[in-house]
Amino acid sequence: MLEVSEGLEKTKTKMLLASAVALFVSLTKTLPNKVTAIGLDLEGNESILGWFILTISSYFLIRFVMLSTVELLQYYLPDLISTKTSKTTGDTIGLTADECFNNEREDDYEIGTVSGEIHEINKKNEVIRRTYKTLFIKFSNGITLLFELFGPMIFSITSIALLYRFLT
Repeated sequence: MLEVSEGLEKTKTKMLLASAVALFVSLTKTLPNKVTAIGLDLEGNESILGWFILTISSYFLIRFVMLSTVELLQYYLPDLISTKTSKTTGDTIGLTADECFNNEREDDYEIGTVSGEIHEINKKNEVIRRTYKTLFIKFSNGITLLFELFGPMIFSITSIALLYRFLT
């Protein structure tokens, strides 16, 4: 399952904090003239603080998008490689790896016997297990993508756009 790394989680937190400040400034349409936390007094130059907030918010958004892209590629790379290599054929006979291994994996169970029935039941159960596990992983990954990656990105983009519109 897709999991967000600790580094990406920290960047997301900073991005959301900067975006929340940007959204607050843009919705209230007021820029503070003092930032007591870092000792800035910008009386008369409040718009500088607005542009500073916009720049910081944009930086964290870009960083978050880049780190998210790298993590998504890292997660899906084995599937991509597997898909690309699944159709590779040999030069002599022209069989794929699956076709070669299918002949080795087939056990000769007699149809209509108890061992044949158990073999068929086990194959069907394995297909059911794989199907449900795959569906769960896809659903879980979708939730993770929505709430851990795309949701924060959309919030940040919206906040930055509103702040930019307010500043210009």
